[in-house]
Amino acid sequence: MIYFLLLLSLINFSGLAYLTFLYYRKIVAKSKPDVLSQPKNIKLKLTRFNPFDNVGSDQSFVFCLLDNTNSGVIITSLHNRESTRVYAKTIKNGQGENDSLSKEETQTLIKTINS
Repeated sequence: MIYFLLLLSLINFSGLAYLTFLYYRKIVAKSKPDVLSQPKNIKLKLTRFNPFDNVGSDQSFVFCLLDNTNSGVIITSLHNRESTRVYAKTIKNGQGENDSLSKEETQTLIKTINS
């Protein structure tokens, strides 16, 4: 009797595993975008810099991601000995939408637009 229950549990588990596989293959795998079909008109640039004198090297960075209309986002990370702060600013038509840009952010934005 116990072997019958173990066999029944194994069959149920196998069926559940197979249904999960089918769900993944038909629903989830087809909804993922193909890496090769990503738009080719995305511009990005990463610039590392040292904003503080007391930090040893270029631990801070500016990451700029733009589309073909030069709209997107700038992500800035400022690192010092005590903490790291991350800021995101919206870019629209090659300019900061609501925020003023720092010197490093402006330089990275210009390099990204020209790339």
